[in-house]
Amino acid sequence: MIRMLNNNEKYLIVFSSNYHGYYIEQMFKRGEINNTFRKAPRAIAKSCHSAIYIQEQDLEKALGLLKKSRVSPQGVYEIIRRGSLVDYKKLSMNKV
Repeated sequence: MIRMLNNNEKYLIVFSSNYHGYYIEQMFKRGEINNTFRKAPRAIAKSCHSAIYIQEQDLEKALGLLKKSRVSPQGVYEIIRRGSLVDYKKLSMNKV
């Protein structure tokens, strides 16, 4: 079963380790950041990567917590919707 994206989800943070993903998901919940933890899209990660999906207003707070955690994500992506199509744009870690 494929889970559809929540329309409020604007960014996703990809991890190569499920353990890191679970850890960060819990940290975000403690920090009151709404998030969804699930498998990363195949368009971004070919293997068993996990991703945390967040809303636009939570990006800065999420990245601040992520930096404090010292867990390095595989990447941070913006979700771009074009009608029924979904695309992903990798963000430079220097800009975020």
